[in-house]
Amino acid sequence: MVNQVDNSIDQMGEQIGQGIDDAAKDITSGLKKTGEKTGDFGENWRDYLTPNNAEKFVSVALLFPLFMTVVLWLLTRVSGWVYGQYFLPLYDFFFAIFQIAIFLVKALFLIGSGLGVAAAGYVLYKNESKRTVWGWLTGAATAATVLSFLGCLGINQSYPYNGLTQTFKILGWVAVVWGIDTCSRVLLQKLGIDVEPIISRDLAAYRDFYQTYRAKHEAEEKAEKEEIAKAQNGQAGPVSYFDGTGAGLFGTYLLYALLTIITCGFAAPWLNCAIQRWRTKHMVVDGKRVTFNGTGASLLGHWILWEFLTVITCGLFAFFIPVGLQKWNMNHTYYEGEKGAEDSRFDGNTFQYIGYNIMQFLLLVVAFGLAYPWTHKMILRWQTKHQLINNDQLINNDRLIYDGTALGMLVRALVVILTLVIPFAFLASPWAYCWLWRYQYSHTHVDHSSAE
Repeated sequence: MVNQVDNSIDQMGEQIGQGIDDAAKDITSGLKKTGEKTGDFGENWRDYLTPNNAEKFVSVALLFPLFMTVVLWLLTRVSGWVYGQYFLPLYDFFFAIFQIAIFLVKALFLIGSGLGVAAAGYVLYKNESKRTVWGWLTGAATAATVLSFLGCLGINQSYPYNGLTQTFKILGWVAVVWGIDTCSRVLLQKLGIDVEPIISRDLAAYRDFYQTYRAKHEAEEKAEKEEIAKAQNGQAGPVSYFDGTGAGLFGTYLLYALLTIITCGFAAPWLNCAIQRWRTKHMVVDGKRVTFNGTGASLLGHWILWEFLTVITCGLFAFFIPVGLQKWNMNHTYYEGEKGAEDSRFDGNTFQYIGYNIMQFLLLVVAFGLAYPWTHKMILRWQTKHQLINNDQLINNDRLIYDGTALGMLVRALVVILTLVIPFAFLASPWAYCWLWRYQYSHTHVDHSSAE
């Protein structure tokens, strides 16, 4: 009996380690591809230490207090989930981990702000023409970012609250406002920190940037719709796409969310099935539309069992719920017009999932939260490669594969985050999620090589 327990613990440890190792390989592979595009930066890093690049870094460093807000939101979301999973006996331990994470993030931003001050000094020292009143004010603003992290959490309040910390918080806001204008002058208009800020001109640069991006996005969407239309008419090969709209998702989510609130969470299984059914019916993989036949009533028994096990294990079983729900959803997912979902499955396991999430948490902390699109892609690839729809092992063993890039998802992921961070912006989240899913599912295909 003791040997069986030891073997089980060893297997769990190996699977968590395997998850971390696989996640690290995904990130390493992505970094290698990025390195191939950006060149041998490690060998020629001195070539990048130019006044022009230093100015660009200064403009970004001024926004560090704002980036800190995003990181705090991510950390708060993670800690809120942990505290909400009945971890009462381990509350002090996880609270200590949360405080350490905040300290490390603050230290990293403080170092980055210090480098921003050094970069501003380097620019002013190297180029006399930059020593205008506006150049010196930019240098002073970078110093304000350092003070904002020394006295509080950028533009976020720290404790104990007093007049001095409020002053540091105001300095953080001053740096952010100046940074928004500086990014326009340096990054968009290519003018420099020495140029006088003109609000109308600098805001117009952001407007022009948005219009250019929007025109490019509309052209890409038009080309995508034309490709889908050709595939539907048999004029082109099968393609993957998502054709749901934000309005449709909003109505579905609003109805079942209200029912969940009214029933004190009892309708949560029906909410899960409604969202899953709506999302899958708008998902097409290599020309085959996907459908979902799960019901809230059939999920309810699993849901009650999971909640019960979570309570009696002081929250530990909560780690198994995401993968358990994923398995249940996939067992009710199949291609429209084909046989039922009895052969569909998800064969990832909880310990791999934990390993991937540990790696994601570490990368988010180290990279100020800016690594989210890359970590999201990492977990998305892991989830997708373990999904099999209408699989018949006697005929094939085709798995799904995700070939999207982090950069392709970057803007979409940022928009989704903003809808969750900004007050009342969550009302626009259905449209943001549909925009994200259009990219995600257009890059989801059947991996026929898995049958070889």
